[in-house]
Amino acid sequence: MNSLELQPLKYRHSILIIDDEAAILDLFGMILTPDKFDLHTAASAGEALEILKQKQDFSIIISDQMMPKMTGVQFFTVARDICPLATRILLTGYTDMDAIIDAINSGGIHLYLTKPFRKDDLLYQLNQLLTKTELVMENRRLDELVKQQNEELLELNKHLEEKVRIKTKDLALKAEALSASYDKISMLLEGTVLAMSKIVESRDPYTAGHEQEVARIACMIAQRMQLPAEQIESIRIAASLHDIGKIAVPSEILTKPRRLNKLEMEMVKTHSQNAYEILKNIDFPYPIANIILQHHERLDGSGYPGGLAGDHILLEARIIGVADTIEAMAAHRPYRPALGIKAALDEISNNSGKLYDPEIVRICLDIYADRGDNAFEREDVH
Repeated sequence: MNSLELQPLKYRHSILIIDDEAAILDLFGMILTPDKFDLHTAASAGEALEILKQKQDFSIIISDQMMPKMTGVQFFTVARDICPLATRILLTGYTDMDAIIDAINSGGIHLYLTKPFRKDDLLYQLNQLLTKTELVMENRRLDELVKQQNEELLELNKHLEEKVRIKTKDLALKAEALSASYDKISMLLEGTVLAMSKIVESRDPYTAGHEQEVARIACMIAQRMQLPAEQIESIRIAASLHDIGKIAVPSEILTKPRRLNKLEMEMVKTHSQNAYEILKNIDFPYPIANIILQHHERLDGSGYPGGLAGDHILLEARIIGVADTIEAMAAHRPYRPALGIKAALDEISNNSGKLYDPEIVRICLDIYADRGDNAFEREDVH
């Protein structure tokens, strides 16, 4: 049973269920009550596509894999173009790992559930996905607010000279109001960053504080490299959110006390792309989404998700990649005890020029030489 309580939802979300078994549709109808969800059902992929042509505001679409004429994966290939913002869940009664991995990698599905499923597990998974959906909706709303403010400012600037001449005092008051508005937006953005980071921590208590520690180590490296203040700030924000994409990864995988199997690893690897999709439309003054997208890329092209190599990887992403490795190895994990800072430094040293940027590795070794075993010691998490 899931130990975390369900998060309260702000909206009554629309959900579409496709299954050729009437009993399964009836079961979903009993679980997803009309007072909480706007539930639509279809007995075939064709019927579901007709529904999508009439209504595209579904938050979640759940489809059975084995259906006549069109499989669930084939259905999602078409449905994704009609309703691209919906979270897609594949319902399967068998474990065709290759097909599921291909569907996840292609972006066709975000999650899969196996039959039979428990009511509590289903509601928990849907609640996690809808919480993420509402966060994305709020980010879009905030982005629209920023755009609206920018448009208002541009319109104001068009007539600035005339307004200064006619009513200087009035213009000063409006400028002050705009400044206050932008300060408020800045605070909202910072609050969003903290809230998003806390969501990941709440689902994976074993790594609580990990993002903040990676941000601290990455900024320490960036400062030693004498990077500009704006670049260091971009590293801080990106590092603080670098694992936000894990909100789409089942918590059972994140907290598994043993090493992950191939399918589980593939699902975890989607977190970089998931984070990019969440953050790409937020109007940060820095390329935060791209930095996070690349933080698991490696110099020799062996990283993911794009297999980028060398200077094609953003410097900020290379710094966060090294900081992430140091913090992860030095800290405790559910499947192993902490390996310690020396093991972490051996890892980056042995792979300098292959996986990690040699200059960044040199900086880390210099910091260790100056400060000893406490150089990257994890601070207390409150």
